[in-house]
Amino acid sequence: MRNPYPLFVSKLPIFAIPVRPHVRQFMLLEYGVEQPHAVHQNTFMGRTIRMKLEKQPFRQLHRSEQVEGTSWHFTLPTALKHYTLTLESARELGEMFDKLFNQQLIMWVKAQVAATGNERAALRSFCKNYDIDPSDADLETLRKIYRDYKDKVLRENGQRQLLYMPNGADELFRAFAIAS
Repeated sequence: MRNPYPLFVSKLPIFAIPVRPHVRQFMLLEYGVEQPHAVHQNTFMGRTIRMKLEKQPFRQLHRSEQVEGTSWHFTLPTALKHYTLTLESARELGEMFDKLFNQQLIMWVKAQVAATGNERAALRSFCKNYDIDPSDADLETLRKIYRDYKDKVLRENGQRQLLYMPNGADELFRAFAIAS
């Protein structure tokens, strides 16, 4: 779709946040495929990015620094056009987006496992839903994210040993089904 306001958008600085390819694909499908993404101050994404912006003195306009590799691009509202994003802040936001991806993956897999009991199918459906290429993030890497989360939660709950006992997973599932 062609932008109806080409002069208006061209004045706004475009910023880039370095992210891994599968995180970029997730961000595109979660927040919109149009690049650069127009960030609004009153959204989760806008408030998160706003925390990392720095005001330029004397109303200077500043273009963002070039980011190497895969990146997610966004523009700020005109009220923030005299703000900038340092390269270090952009890297920190990229790490935060990676954590956001991990959290979304964990929530998706938890819901699918509760419904079907199949972790691998849940991971495949997540990749299919967000159109994540297997060359960007393989299934084993994603499975490790969920496994580490599950181990951490069960360790904190004192039930980690159930996963590694014979029939322990069945006992854990029965306890979960009774509790819920």
